[in-house]
Amino acid sequence: MDISTALESTVLRGARVVAGHSGLSSEIRWVHVIDHPDIVDWVERGHLLLSTGYNWPRDDQKASQLIRDLSERGLAGVVLAVPNFLEHFPQSSVLAANDLGLPLLEIDWSVPFSTITEEIHSSIIRRQGELIERSDEIHRALTTAAVMANTLGDLALALGNLLGRAVNFVDPDGLLLGTSEGGEDGKVLGDKEREYLRLLNNRILLRHIQDSVAPVLVEAQPDVGVPRRLGCPIRIRGEIAAFIFVDEGRSPLGELDIRATEHASIIGALHLAHLRALHLQEERLGYALVGSLLEGKFEETPSALERARLSGWDPVANYRVCLALLDEPLPLSREGFLRRERWVDRLRKYLEGIGQPPLILASLNQITFLLACDAEPEPLWRVLGSRGTALAVSRLHSGIAGMAQGGSDVQSLLPLLKPGKVHHFQEVMFPRALMGDADARQLFIQSKLGPLLSDRKGEALLETLEALCAEGFQLANTARRLGVHISTLRYRLERIESMLGTALEDQANRFELQVAVALHKLTAEE
Repeated sequence: MDISTALESTVLRGARVVAGHSGLSSEIRWVHVIDHPDIVDWVERGHLLLSTGYNWPRDDQKASQLIRDLSERGLAGVVLAVPNFLEHFPQSSVLAANDLGLPLLEIDWSVPFSTITEEIHSSIIRRQGELIERSDEIHRALTTAAVMANTLGDLALALGNLLGRAVNFVDPDGLLLGTSEGGEDGKVLGDKEREYLRLLNNRILLRHIQDSVAPVLVEAQPDVGVPRRLGCPIRIRGEIAAFIFVDEGRSPLGELDIRATEHASIIGALHLAHLRALHLQEERLGYALVGSLLEGKFEETPSALERARLSGWDPVANYRVCLALLDEPLPLSREGFLRRERWVDRLRKYLEGIGQPPLILASLNQITFLLACDAEPEPLWRVLGSRGTALAVSRLHSGIAGMAQGGSDVQSLLPLLKPGKVHHFQEVMFPRALMGDADARQLFIQSKLGPLLSDRKGEALLETLEALCAEGFQLANTARRLGVHISTLRYRLERIESMLGTALEDQANRFELQVAVALHKLTAEE
């Protein structure tokens, strides 16, 4: 019960507030009657002090100091019975109380202190009983909801409905794990929570929540449009796995919200621990599949193909192999391992969010994953990228052999990676080849001419391409050089474009093909 409620619902309704109006929301934990000179040593935080004024200091300086001392003790307020020993609080006490926001109340001498204490104590006990009963109801309802919940979003929705407040679960990197605000734009809400967590971290407020074992009240942060809210860490084996935030909304946050948030953090920890166990099993199977594909050790048996399809891999679909190189020294420390696992977890959630299976392999400080052709790596990098991490991206490949080739693509880029950047195979190989890198030269030739070199019928097409490059892609001159009809040449051009997957009309493509042909000739002569 706070003082303003006591003024409305108890015998204190006859009291007059003479100072400290700004502190009327102070919570009353107990009522204490003291009338001796050492008042300060006998009161505690949340006490409402009742005094006859018999020993109240008559000296202005002492009266003012007493108010300051009581305020430092966390007193809820002071009720003075008037006018028997004091007609009113001294003016020095009133001024000090207004400065400190300590409520001073005056009540008629005829109102017995026993009536005040009985009514307020009864009200406190009754409200505590109601709070415990309501808390138990929420506890049971939340536990039941947790059994039925499939995601943290389900749990957030259940808690939000029980409290009538907005509830959000956020991981330590600011990724939104679940929300009760189903009508909100998920991306906008996710961006807001990420900015909010970054702001808390910059203002050292996040550390306060991380170090706490109970919900922490965080004042409104208008910079990111977030109201006053409760923040509570969710821990698994001492490690912070996520945070739960409960917004204040229209009514002030109270003890019931604190209890419910604390209980929800425990249920959230159990839910996340269960998910981690499931993910661990899935990861073992998924890691084995992706690892065998990238290393060229996948056995193409009907049962293996069926398991691969169940994991989400399509043998005929096109994929980019992506490799994220983390800024973690080897061997990985425990903290480095946990940071890598958080990166994997965020990657998995991102891929699931865009409707793609999480085909991931984590090893040492590298995280390799398959990205279907309809998803570009740049949007992923904007969400998951960091200043110290680099991303290598292969060409598009399909099939079992293609996955192994994609793995070779990204491994070949490892020495060239720069922190904070996305490196595409095609972008890096060309300049490295021009600089004389032998490995890059072979990869570049393979990337540009590979289909012609590997096809048994590609020799004539390769000869045609060499003639085109020599004649500056002039069709008439090339046809004369080859001794073929121009229609035959055009047919061959279509076949070359189809096999290489490139347009010969593009000047940049022409230049790179001319270089590739020249390098191929030099390699053949060596």
